[in-house]
Amino acid sequence: MLEWLRTFPSSPTDEQIAYTLKQLTYARIDNWIDTDFNTWGWWLQVGLFIIFLVIWWKFVDKGRLIELTFYGFSVMTLSIWMDQIGYELGMWYYPVDLIPIFPPSTTFDYVMIPIIYSLVYQYCRTWKSFIIATFIMSGIFSFILEPLATKLGFYVLIEWKYHYGFPIYITMGIVLKMLINKMNLIVVNHKERSEK
Repeated sequence: MLEWLRTFPSSPTDEQIAYTLKQLTYARIDNWIDTDFNTWGWWLQVGLFIIFLVIWWKFVDKGRLIELTFYGFSVMTLSIWMDQIGYELGMWYYPVDLIPIFPPSTTFDYVMIPIIYSLVYQYCRTWKSFIIATFIMSGIFSFILEPLATKLGFYVLIEWKYHYGFPIYITMGIVLKMLINKMNLIVVNHKERSEK
């Protein structure tokens, strides 16, 4: 049924796959030490990682900290998941990364994208303003920041185009806002029932 997915004439064993992954991880660590660590690109990612955390802490609404953190972690989880799929399928790769093990885009997936999404979520309380801001943010990610990351050598496209990400960024923001809104409604309804 899934023969079209097969890439080897016979299936490797789980042990062979585990061994190959281990060797690949060691190769990735060696490559990172030799080509990434302590370079200008690595230091730029360290700086961006710290700067974005400081920005988030400075601007996050502390009264909504749990909600905004949950939204940010949800964005982070989806970003890592989708990035990992694209990376594993050879659609793109990241020549420079903060750490040598997965996920391959630490600064972007763990900090920059979730923080930007959570600040849009925080400041755009109405659906109209949120959707407009999400479209603008998605356009900036897809057509400005991704090409810039490519130009700076942080991101290499193989079987991907910048415009493919545009609807994904939009969908991710809107679906997660719908989920959080639904969860908030459940909490409010539960509190109201508990008080009766």
